[in-house]
Amino acid sequence: MFRGFVRTADGTFTTFNAPGAGFNGTSAASINPAGTITGDYQDENFRGHGFVRDKDGTITSFDVLGAGSNGTFPASINPRGEITGSYSDASNVSHGFLREP
Repeated sequence: MFRGFVRTADGTFTTFNAPGAGFNGTSAASINPAGTITGDYQDENFRGHGFVRDKDGTITSFDVLGAGSNGTFPASINPRGEITGSYSDASNVSHGFLREP
């Protein structure tokens, strides 16, 4: 099972799993200067969901409205906390998204 992780400047690793992550676990994609992480996880039905992990460890899941059965896949987070990524709709047409903080 995959787990996300963050490494501090002193070399300490902290691993985490998004709540609801199934067998495939959690994939961290990007971190911003504030220490906020975004990425995705697959649930037990193999549907992808996005997540945001605050520096304090709080994880919030999200799905793009209109995402089909493949789900939501964040790719990057900027210093303001805006997240970009992709999703496929019910017809399997790919789209990009921007999530405001």
